[in-house]
Amino acid sequence: MLRSLDQRRLLVKAARLYYENGLNQRAIAQRLSLSRQAVQRILREARDQAVVQILIHPIIGVFSDLERSLEERFGLAEAIVVETTTSANHESQATIARELGAGAAEYLMRVIRPHDRIVISVGNSLLGMVNALPHASHLDTDDLKVIQGVGGLGDPRQETYALQLVTRLAQALGAEPVLLGAPAVAGTREARDSFLQDPQVARTLDQARTADMIFVGIGPSRSDSVVVQDFWRVMQPSALDELQAHGAIGSLNLRYFDADGRAFLSEFDERILGLTLDEIKRIRRVAGVAGGASKREAIRAALSGKLVNVLITDHITAQYLLRPESHHPSRPVPEI
Repeated sequence: MLRSLDQRRLLVKAARLYYENGLNQRAIAQRLSLSRQAVQRILREARDQAVVQILIHPIIGVFSDLERSLEERFGLAEAIVVETTTSANHESQATIARELGAGAAEYLMRVIRPHDRIVISVGNSLLGMVNALPHASHLDTDDLKVIQGVGGLGDPRQETYALQLVTRLAQALGAEPVLLGAPAVAGTREARDSFLQDPQVARTLDQARTADMIFVGIGPSRSDSVVVQDFWRVMQPSALDELQAHGAIGSLNLRYFDADGRAFLSEFDERILGLTLDEIKRIRRVAGVAGGASKREAIRAALSGKLVNVLITDHITAQYLLRPESHHPSRPVPEI
């Protein structure tokens, strides 16, 4: 097909009408007295013979190659890579949280639909998301609910406190807040079970389990972690030492996991009032918002364990996650 000079002229003419003039295939077929099938074949051959070459020029601050590579390597539904302005040591968590928060806010505004049920956990990156959200009353977001995914932790006056994040996010979206009237960590397992018998607590957790999406931070198991510092109000530092000694590498919604993203079955875990890792994984859209040097291994572990299916991170962390890594055989999960 299309071997004569006249046929090649037709190929170029159809390609110009389609790519430069913006005509659709039906209009081209009418204009050139061809069938739509013939136009499709001509346009395909224009690509095959390099008469048409499509170049996508990268935009500064847009990392589509990194995003695609993350999606392919870790089986993500979507990756959002945000440019960070932190220095070479990549340690300014406040800056990273603010920049990731802006990316997470844009993502939320793109995917949110009427009647959605949105769970939010705790962390500085999620605070950055809430701070970056514009008032969304002009959107068609009827019957939205924002649900607290874990109990209260730390000082209620702090912006990162779970109740604060839920109420502020609900206000920004014009949604109904659904609060979890319980502490994040009970004093004992029996105390946690008592809280779970409360009808309001049970209803909130039931709604959270069947939500459409959840936004979570991913934290390291380090004593300088914001969440860990709040933990110390309800646990002894020796408990963290014990978790680390058994291979804890990160936490998500206050639930610790190992390098393979598997949950720890610890006494401390049995005192938490909030969604478990298994319950979170069953939610359709799980967006992890995290970045920075101190969180790299925790993020990698969360990805390995399929704890999130959407990742919002910075470009330096993304590059690190895509480096070749040695294979470590899976290890049995210790029970502590």
